[in-house]
Amino acid sequence: MIITDKVDIGGSGIQPPDKKKGQSTSTQGGGAVPQDQVLVSDQAREIGRLQAAVSTLPDIRTDRVNDVTNAINNGTYNVNGEAVAGKVLKEAVIDSVI
Repeated sequence: MIITDKVDIGGSGIQPPDKKKGQSTSTQGGGAVPQDQVLVSDQAREIGRLQAAVSTLPDIRTDRVNDVTNAINNGTYNVNGEAVAGKVLKEAVIDSVI
């Protein structure tokens, strides 16, 4: 395929938006320029508030890490094999469904 048309990618060939009838190019002359508005629902505001709250939480719960580290060092940390196996199987089932 041979393309013979030249394409102006510099921006000089961009067409300005169409004007409505009677609309002038200047803002003078008493005409008010309409303003854009964005309306955000209450639910969206709540989601934004919750996202901000979650972003302030630490990635690592140092208190929990210290508790487990101390239990391991003291020899009192016990792992329930059945609980671990159950969680592994549960995750495998969830992953196979999704």
